[in-house]
Amino acid sequence: MDKIEVTGLMLALIAMTVIFIFISQMNFPAFTYMNASWIKVKTSGDIGSETASFMWNYRYLDLIAQAIILFGAAVGCIAILRREKEEDSHD
Repeated sequence: MDKIEVTGLMLALIAMTVIFIFISQMNFPAFTYMNASWIKVKTSGDIGSETASFMWNYRYLDLIAQAIILFGAAVGCIAILRREKEEDSHD
């Protein structure tokens, strides 16, 4: 392993550790509402306003999901664009 791979691995482990500590130490309101009985949307009528109300009142859920998706996309891009090792041919 070269220095870039070791550095990338260390930074990824540090980032995952920081995210885990942050999530476990912070009290997110999303984790207090584990019972889904408070989400009641009537499907017989117009659900557009109720859905919009839910999304704007609980915007933090969307932001947490976006942060996780962006982190995953960055890790995927780094994995795709990494440098391959050159093989020495002494034939």
